[in-house]
Amino acid sequence: MKCLTIQTFKLLSIRWFLPFLIVTIPGYIHSSPDPACYPVYLVHGILGFPEVFSLMEWRFEQAGYTTYNYYYPSTEKSIREHGLDFGRWILEQTGQDTILLVTHSMGNLVAREMHNAYPQIPVYRWLMIAPPNQGAQSADLWSKIPLYRWWTDTPGQELRYSNEMASYKHLPPPKCEFAIIAGGMKNEVGFSLLLDGDDDGKVRVEETYLEGYTDHIVMPQVHTGLLFAKNTFEQALHFFRTGRFNPELVHDK
Repeated sequence: MKCLTIQTFKLLSIRWFLPFLIVTIPGYIHSSPDPACYPVYLVHGILGFPEVFSLMEWRFEQAGYTTYNYYYPSTEKSIREHGLDFGRWILEQTGQDTILLVTHSMGNLVAREMHNAYPQIPVYRWLMIAPPNQGAQSADLWSKIPLYRWWTDTPGQELRYSNEMASYKHLPPPKCEFAIIAGGMKNEVGFSLLLDGDDDGKVRVEETYLEGYTDHIVMPQVHTGLLFAKNTFEQALHFFRTGRFNPELVHDK
């Protein structure tokens, strides 16, 4: 009788508590936050404007994300100074809340400077689009033209592939998960005959790499066209949700 009572107690305990355990324990052990609860900060490149992100920003908002489209006068300060300004602006908007980043071209370098200078701003995941992380050979070519040097000022010279003194080239990799989308034709020529190797017309694929990246893909789009391609947005969503790109997506839409 005693054994029966104990057995019955065990069965009743399982019946009562198992549903509770099934619901609560998995979330306690491993909680994956919904990335849509984090705001998305968008950062344009040199000589750019927030409007280049208009379509992608709209797509994010339709998917339930809050967006902040950052503008900065790209040629008026050094890349590092822009990064410091960006960090202060984030603190004014959302304080030390966790954020998501989508950055394009030189905006990637501005954000890297911010990330290094403001460790109190947590970044959940970061999508880099066409980042000249190693500098850009195209900037070396354009720098031979006086009008370009005058027009782009200090940042234009910092972008040169040959400029080893540029501050961003000495930064550590981001401490958060980050992935990279490069533009190119997946061949040895790329979109520009003036650049060595595959490229998006402005940034070579090899210049986009940065130690510590989570994922990297090449899409058949030119430099600015990447921002308007539907697949760029789809890959951004997939990366924010899973930490990886979706290899099943066709990269030509």
